[in-house]
Amino acid sequence: MKLAFELSGESKSIPRAEVLALFNGALVQELERVLVIDVDAYDQALGDRLAMTHAILEVKDVCKQELRSIYRAAGSIELPRVSVAVRAKRIGHGLKSTEVEATIGKALAERGYEIDLTHPQLQVRALLSQGVCIIGATLALIDRSRFESRRPRVRPYFYPGVLLPRFARAAVNLTRVKAEGLLLDPFCGTGGILLEAGLFGATIVGSDVDSRMVFGTKMNLDYYDVLSDLLVQDARQLGLRDECVDAVATDLPYGRSVSVRAHSLNQLKAAALGEIFRVLKHNARAVLISHSPFEHEVTDAGFAIEGRHTQYVHKSLTREIVIARK
Repeated sequence: MKLAFELSGESKSIPRAEVLALFNGALVQELERVLVIDVDAYDQALGDRLAMTHAILEVKDVCKQELRSIYRAAGSIELPRVSVAVRAKRIGHGLKSTEVEATIGKALAERGYEIDLTHPQLQVRALLSQGVCIIGATLALIDRSRFESRRPRVRPYFYPGVLLPRFARAAVNLTRVKAEGLLLDPFCGTGGILLEAGLFGATIVGSDVDSRMVFGTKMNLDYYDVLSDLLVQDARQLGLRDECVDAVATDLPYGRSVSVRAHSLNQLKAAALGEIFRVLKHNARAVLISHSPFEHEVTDAGFAIEGRHTQYVHKSLTREIVIARK
């Protein structure tokens, strides 16, 4: 079956990479903020994990973004005989979403479908992008408000400069860790990455050299009823055996305010990357976030770089994200 993903506009590359990391399928079509892949079956649990996707559709037809073509397509698509509502999303220039909704609704009504805009049993959704209209049956509408409900300032323990929940969840997803897998964050801070991994069922281990941060992480995880193993330890000497973790996601320390027990921040990063490489299983991935380019340090530690992304935060801060594979 073909799935279409309506991506968010928060980043040019991370939403696409997040989908491809979770869904094992062949890339069929790529448009502005729309990705179509061919999969054996839709896994709802994986869809629920996504942070940077608005909607997931089962593709029913793809046509030109012309009302006549859209009317013909809607007149032939196969749908269950249930009540439907039609919604369209225009990305960039093109037809008005309201006229596309009316056109598809008219074609379906003429075929005997009950149109129910209040309590439909099925939402038919059209994605309009780059002159193309993708019509599909909605499988999931991602409730992004759940991430806002976990924003850093509403957690019991707050520290400025931490990752927002959507970005933390995307970082976890980029590791491809499974729900039963073990994820490590050796610079856990206030626990945002661990929280997002634990909420979908991953086993989580976090550590930090600062005992206050570990205490704050425990407060935050307990607040959301997420179980974890937390350690106060130096990331340069992790108390874990070789190749014991399935994934690593971490926001590397930066700035003068960071309390480190190393001669320099560069020395800390190099030693920590070596330890991350040691404890990570073969072929597993580490998603490493920094505030300056650091690809050489990653490859020097033995990793192969599988992907690289940037996230603009404000004029003095752009995060560098590296997906490293052992």
